[in-house]
Amino acid sequence: MKKKIYVIFTGGTIGCASASGRVGLDGQAKRKLIEMYRAERGDDIEFICSSPVDMLSENVGKKQLYAIYDEVKSLDFSAADGIIITHGTDSLCINAHYFALTLCDLPLPVVLVSSLFPLDDERQNGLTNFIAAVDFIEKTDFKGVFVSFANCPSRPVMHLADRLTFCDELTGFYRSAKDIPLAEIENGEVKLIPSPLKPDEKQLRAGGRRAIGKPVSDEIMLITARSLLNFELYDFDRVRPEAVIVETYHSGTVCTEGKELNFLRFAEYCRERGIAVILSPIDSGANVYASMAKLPENVILAKDECLESAIAKVMCALGAGLKADAYLDRAVAFEKLRKK
Repeated sequence: MKKKIYVIFTGGTIGCASASGRVGLDGQAKRKLIEMYRAERGDDIEFICSSPVDMLSENVGKKQLYAIYDEVKSLDFSAADGIIITHGTDSLCINAHYFALTLCDLPLPVVLVSSLFPLDDERQNGLTNFIAAVDFIEKTDFKGVFVSFANCPSRPVMHLADRLTFCDELTGFYRSAKDIPLAEIENGEVKLIPSPLKPDEKQLRAGGRRAIGKPVSDEIMLITARSLLNFELYDFDRVRPEAVIVETYHSGTVCTEGKELNFLRFAEYCRERGIAVILSPIDSGANVYASMAKLPENVILAKDECLESAIAKVMCALGAGLKADAYLDRAVAFEKLRKK
């Protein structure tokens, strides 16, 4: 009996075509991807296709995000073996984390697939990523949300969606937190990459996780620590975010001396205005630098998960009307990078 896979098309570069040096959405790209798969692999899979949105992923808003979520939740999960969501690369990372949090309780795998270039461009990796997603659904019985991506010309890699990190800004290549993906896909076979920091096969097969609800808040500010970052330039008396996430240096530090550059002064400024402040990422097993030894009590530490996971969790917590740190201390799916 043929395997059946739902394919939810949402646009993105994988749903575009090139013309006169411009890239734009192409209604025929959906059919083209399936035709390219058939030419490569034959008629071995039945694809059940839908398209709740058609967008360039840089333009995604809550309306489009919710439409994709609602489409997935409306499916008959007993009628197929897996779900593939085609998605643009620009906003793939945070949206992948969102779906990892909100769809982790499904009884079948969800795999996000994208492409660095349109399918009519010889540099595209969309077909490779799509084939790898099909192979993953065919060859495993894992549950959860995953991302299939080949950093050209490397072989495709399967990432846990809740460990995907922001892509390289120049190449568009994606990696997993700590550079440890879940598996490689080679010649149709799924080769798990061993690591004590990852869930084992029993955990990947298990269902019943408690997913987070659909709503998100977009009243979040992200500040990245860098040399000479002047915190006094931020003025929240006119427009006040619900939370500020400060991305630390790789050693889990921020500047805590001086005046304009002093994070501690900024944290106090936020406390006075009722704004949650989160530091991420923080490795609970690493040595603590002297500069971080006396943080104010109102500063929340997002421990043992990547920055991207912390962002999605805070957005979901505030969207649910909860405190910013409501989800940060527990593992919703597989986002925690240190086993307790």
